[in-house]
Amino acid sequence: MIYNPSITQYERTEAFELQVARGMIAGHQLVNIFGYQAAVGTTFIPAWERTTVYNFPAAPLNLLVYSSSASDVNCRIVISGLDANWLPITEVVILTNGTTGVLTTNQFIRVNSAFATDAVYANPVGNILIGNAAKTAIYGEILAGIGRTQMSVYSVPNGYTFYLYRVDAYNNQGGGGNAYGLYRVSATDNTNGTTYVVLQSPFALNYNARRCIPFPYTQKTDLQWQVAAASGTMPAGIIIEGILIKNT
Repeated sequence: MIYNPSITQYERTEAFELQVARGMIAGHQLVNIFGYQAAVGTTFIPAWERTTVYNFPAAPLNLLVYSSSASDVNCRIVISGLDANWLPITEVVILTNGTTGVLTTNQFIRVNSAFATDAVYANPVGNILIGNAAKTAIYGEILAGIGRTQMSVYSVPNGYTFYLYRVDAYNNQGGGGNAYGLYRVSATDNTNGTTYVVLQSPFALNYNARRCIPFPYTQKTDLQWQVAAASGTMPAGIIIEGILIKNT
């Protein structure tokens, strides 16, 4: 904010990023993505709840929401993702039967995030899983006590462009010998079917990217900010920050 001791409520000048965060600029939306995994191995994976690679759905599907605990019988889960046309969609699911699960009414082609909410309902005591009806694929997970997904995965909606401003990746590797981490960005452009690695880098303790000019990712692009350990296992966290802008 520009300092002016006589400024009034209707005359203030505020930073563009703050106005985006406040929802004051039409067609612009702040995107924050947080990922964490306590035991990343030597295979590249996104920082998410599982120690395996992340596979996107091959086709739109009704998602099954279920728990690792039979005690979760009245939990409210909010899922945000993309529908069959790659347009933003959000659905609230009331999990009423624990491990059996409840199907979403809508079909999703992608899951970008999910969280447990609403004090009227019980907080989950088990891990909440979001996957296919056969329980053979997981597209999102809320660990017990966390309350939301923490996965460095994002898909750009149809009709939008995602402008990446910032990435931070963290581990506990000091850099001596093989005690370091590996970082890379994997992108799939579903418009033309191309998958490519945007960049890759070794890092000890922290990898940081601040873009003076934001990096654009076009509509229907699947993104994974991935990490791997040079040897053994390591904890890793990732923070991503950017702005989603509706195409003119």
